[in-house]
Amino acid sequence: MQNNKQNNWEADAQVLADWAKDVFLFTEEALSFKPSMPIAELRGKPIKFTDVYGNEREVMLFDQDGRLIYHDLSFYTVDMFENQTPAEFKKMCQEDGNHFTWQQTCTLTAYNRALWTFGLDSFDIAKRWITVKSGHGTGKTGTESVVALHFLITLPGSQIGMTANTQQQVEDIFLKEFFIWAKKLPQPLRDSIEQTSDHIKIKGDKDWFLRAQVARAEKPEALAGLHAKYVLIIADEASGIHDKVFEVMKGALTGEYYIVFYASNPTRNEGEFYESHKAGSRYTKLSFSSRQSPIVKEGFIQQMEEDYPSIGDIPSDKVLVRVDGEFAGAEVMDEKGWIPLFANVKINFEQENGTQQMRGGVLALDPAGMGKDRSIASIRDNIYLKEVLNEATSNPKDLARKMESIRDAYSITSNDVGIEAFGEGAKVVGEMTVKVGEHVTGILTDKAREDTKHEFNTYKMELAWKFRQWCLAGGIIVTNNPKAWLKEMEKIKFKRTPTGQMQLQPKKDFKKDNGFSPDRFDSAIHTFFRDEPSQKPHYSKAELDTEEMKAFLQQMQSTGDNGASQSSM
Repeated sequence: MQNNKQNNWEADAQVLADWAKDVFLFTEEALSFKPSMPIAELRGKPIKFTDVYGNEREVMLFDQDGRLIYHDLSFYTVDMFENQTPAEFKKMCQEDGNHFTWQQTCTLTAYNRALWTFGLDSFDIAKRWITVKSGHGTGKTGTESVVALHFLITLPGSQIGMTANTQQQVEDIFLKEFFIWAKKLPQPLRDSIEQTSDHIKIKGDKDWFLRAQVARAEKPEALAGLHAKYVLIIADEASGIHDKVFEVMKGALTGEYYIVFYASNPTRNEGEFYESHKAGSRYTKLSFSSRQSPIVKEGFIQQMEEDYPSIGDIPSDKVLVRVDGEFAGAEVMDEKGWIPLFANVKINFEQENGTQQMRGGVLALDPAGMGKDRSIASIRDNIYLKEVLNEATSNPKDLARKMESIRDAYSITSNDVGIEAFGEGAKVVGEMTVKVGEHVTGILTDKAREDTKHEFNTYKMELAWKFRQWCLAGGIIVTNNPKAWLKEMEKIKFKRTPTGQMQLQPKKDFKKDNGFSPDRFDSAIHTFFRDEPSQKPHYSKAELDTEEMKAFLQQMQSTGDNGASQSSM
């Protein structure tokens, strides 16, 4: 770029040098985008506040030009900026030209401060390491693209390594967004960028480029091999990238001037991205909610809250991660990243007293063997779940006869009977006698269902999550031994995989950690192979009266006035 004739650029060397020092100057002159401005009361005026130690302090947040000048960028909030509702923001962009949102403005300010460390003998290393967690739709990929475009164009011979956890994220999201922004450049600048099979580079210089590749544990070199004076690393959806990739990246940061930029939904409570947001980490940490973004797609938040509703005051993990931009369950997570499945869930118990009438329902058996100590069968309807069989050893024929007796005693159709089909369970399924047109379901839980594989890594995890949701909704476990249930349920743990799926702690690890098998839990979750019984029960008048009483008790329970015991984990 120092030889602008060779590169056929209209901008002179001084303009490029000025742009290199200020991303907002670049975006305003080259992309016609401006930062969001503060409210008038804060522009160039100090504010007073009380710090955590009770001391009265005075601080300036914005200069006269509206630039952010306070050292801690996480201090800024949406109410400090003008025109940040969707309607106001749209009107501002129509009347005064395109603007970045307040969240993008904060993020690009962090990038600016990283640039300003170039050439300094002494600086805060945290300024060069930027990590942003946010909800969906806040413009983080657009911000990454602006950062990449600025770095590539204004810093001579720069090299950029961009990576994400999936090919779709790299090609269909980041690169697509990058070229949307590149098309906004003046024609001479646009013509100086070319795309090859695996690079985006400045014409005439093979060592001046952006390389975007998928990063995987088995191929962690996506961020290696960058050797230039100016190096930028971008990790998109960084929460899902394996730690090996970051280890290789850190070992390859040998350039004099580098910046590392992570951005992601906080989908996983372990790994490099999670660690980067811990208190005391040497990163510039930013956190943004979709609720405070003026550019989030209309209806997105409402749809998420409808699809993943909170129960009481406990928000859905999906909403926490995808909307609020927060790590779910971080406060109860152990040192290995495992989260108790029933953390903050009230478990309702009732002693068996003859009043819990169950006719119809879903019946499930978890046979002994394959790491299980006992054969346990459970039955569940919309209100109650109870254990109806518990024995140490059984042969398939005996278990089949007992399951038939339980099925018939509770007026259950064979279509609502499920049996874990590993090992002995498959034999029990084969031994069951059924009516014509009915069948017993053999349940295989080691693989995810196609419809839900994006959310759960196995069907067992999906069933476990349904059990948790049923408990949250007020389901009651009928038992004279609640301690035995709690002994298992308080130890059940899950975490998220690098791709954001939920996974249950493996059985062998559970037994190694706790010294027993969670057989009651395993039996209970299998009753969720059907959400509801396929055949509605038929009631007598007396039984209908009982059902009305159940509904009344359930309503009372939701207000806290019932006789069921509760245990909160």
